Amino acid sequence: MAINVNLDKSSPANFQLVFPKLPTETTLGATDELTLNIFETIVPGLALDTIEGTFMGAVIPFDSGRMTFEPWSVSFTVDSSFLNWLVLYRWLTAINNNKDIHGALPSAYLVDAVLRVTDNFKNEILRIYFTNVWVNMLGEITFTTREGETNLECTCQFVYDRFEVRERSSAAT
Repeated sequence: MAINVNLDKSSPANFQLVFPKLPTETTLGATDELTLNIFETIVPGLALDTIEGTFMGAVIPFDSGRMTFEPWSVSFTVDSSFLNWLVLYRWLTAINNNKDIHGALPSAYLVDAVLRVTDNFKNEILRIYFTNVWVNMLGEITFTTREGETNLECTCQFVYDRFEVRERSSAAT
């Protein structure tokens, strides 16, 4: 059976990162999901951890039963009201807040996220589901007037338990 490969290129702007309501957002207007206007991201690397064992006198690697996922970096455009940056800031600072919130379980700050990838015609190609995500780094924002009209940009990094890729046929579910 021949595999039909579509050689059309996907535009680099055809992806979207969506979070459900974050645990630190408690206002009435914060009930919507957070969609970051990302301009760069990666699909993080993953590796099977191995252990060495012997089989018939030879030392060979075996699967340890554990998979390691690398951190997930995302670069996004900060909106004109800084709302998307503020939501991430509140989430990050709430995770390590020993000032006025004590005793919250780490699971209280975990959410799932979806990276949607579409083609040039806005048809969904695949979705990548990230499970138990939390932000662990929020990068700097540079304020400058030297470059004329520039967008404010920021990079953040997420840690998560795992991710699952679903192709177009199962992405609609």
